[in-house]
Parts: sequence; C-alpha cells; structure tokens
Amino acid sequence: IFRCLHVRRELLEGMLGADVVGLQTFSYKRHFVHTAKRVLGVTGSPSGLILEDGRHVVVGQYAMGLDPAGVEEKWSNASVGELIEFLNDKYAGKYLLVGRDKLDHVKGVRQKLLGYESFLSENPEFVSKTVLIQIALTTAEHNELQVQVMDVVNRINSKFGTIEHQPVVFFHKDIPYSHYLALLSSADAMMITSLRDGMNLTSHEYVLCQREKNSPLILSEFVGTYGAFNGGALCVNPMDTKAISRAIYDALTMNPEEKQYRWNLLHRQVLTNSATSFVSSFVSDIESAHAQAARSSSTSPALV
Repeated sequence: IFRCLHVRRELLEGMLGADVVGLQTFSYKRHFVHTAKRVLGVTGSPSGLILEDGRHVVVGQYAMGLDPAGVEEKWSNASVGELIEFLNDKYAGKYLLVGRDKLDHVKGVRQKLLGYESFLSENPEFVSKTVLIQIALTTAEHNELQVQVMDVVNRINSKFGTIEHQPVVFFHKDIPYSHYLALLSSADAMMITSLRDGMNLTSHEYVLCQREKNSPLILSEFVGTYGAFNGGALCVNPMDTKAISRAIYDALTMNPEEKQYRWNLLHRQVLTNSATSFVSSFVSDIESAHAQAARSSSTSPALV
C-alpha cells in the first residue's frame, strides 16, 4: 500500500528512523523490505535494511497473540459453563457454525454467507440440521454492504428455513464476552473468510475454547494467522464459494482423530505465539539493535 501513496517516501523515511520495524507476517515484512528498496534505493540485508548513511535497521516479523491464561480464566467462569449447556440444549442434534467479524468489505461476511448457501444447496441432508450464527460488529460505514449481506441472509432463511428451523441467525451487534466464549465452545466449526487480514485473534480465542470438542477452523488463506497455524486449519479462498462449501462439509464430517490432530497443531501455535512472546521478542530485538547502533555510530535513544 505504501507505493500507492503520494507521501510514500516521507512515510518510509520516517519509519526507517527507528532501530526496529516490526510487522505481523512474513508477507508484510517481505513487501515492506521490497518497497523500501524500490522507493528509497536502500540496500537489503539478511535481517533488514542498510540505509545510505550506513545505519542498519532491523525489519522483523512479530506475530501478535493472546494471553492464553487470561482467556482460559474467563472461560472457566461458571456463567460460561451455564451458557454452553444452554446452547447445547438449544441446538441439540444440529451442527453449529459460528462467525464473528466486523461488517466491512475486507472481513468477507458476504462471501462466507454465499459459501454457506452453496453448501446447503449441494448437501440437502444438512439443511434441517445446520445453523450458522454470525455476529456482525457494527461499523459506521458500508451501509450498502449491510444491505447486500442482509439480502443473502434473508434469501437463505427464505429458501431453506421452516417454521421450526432458521439456517442463519444474524446478530448485527456485539454480544457479551461470556456469551462469545460459550458460542465458540459450542461450535462444530468456525468460519473466518476475510479478504485480507493480519493476525486474526478471533481464531486464537476459538482454539482455546475448543479444548473439549476440538472442532475444526475454516480459515481464509489471506489471513496472516493462516501461515502461523502450520496447516492445522482448513484453508479456503473466500472468493471461491465452492471451496467454502467443501470446507464446511469436510469440517462437519471430519473424524475425531483428525480433529484432535489439527487442534493440537493450532493449540501449539496459539501457546507459542502469545502476547508474552510477542512483547519479549520485540523488546529483545529493540535492545539488541540499539546496542549495535550505539556501538557503531551514536547513543541516541531507541525508537520503534
């Protein structure tokens, strides 16, 4: 995106005044380095960039994460357990898909719904026993997108719904955190179909809440989290409704052994890429980079 801005040179020069530039994913890091080399003419190095004055700037990948202990403490609250029981009773005998996204263009809510619609059309045996609960967080913009999304929601419920069954439950608002954790815990699959995203921490919360069910995660290949999850999630191109449909089917028919294997991969990465590891690795690299710069040139304060 830097190359699209008329002030790209000024922005890059300002950022490269720091000792360390941190980005969330490898692709972001690679793109930043390439852009700086192309726009500013600086030289690349194994750990970052070398500026015209000879100063070295570290460009690192630092994946954001959660505090797993904090999430698990909230998940252990008695009120969450009661809500899990309520949801299990309410949707007994049904497959429960969940999603929680901002209602904007890049989060792919409409694409998710189109993929779900395709799944119901292609698998009529699941129509009466599958429910998608979508939490759409309110934003100040994109009224046109809201209309488009609601058109799909209404079409699905009109085509596949009955007086006893509603295939899509759509909340255009946030819900209390205890309700959110209970919903993640009760799900048979979670769907994240962003068209572009960084380290989507909703997926991390889902993994932590799935220690008992080990339900699969359906994740867009354009989310930064996907690369960090090491193949534990079911990958989809959110623009491909058939691929989303197949992923839903694979998730709902997956055998327990594969579920546990995939969840173990995801859980290991969530614990590894925690908020603590993010801070410690970032601060360590800042201190190291500034010490190296101080030895070779000056004693100016470390900047981030």
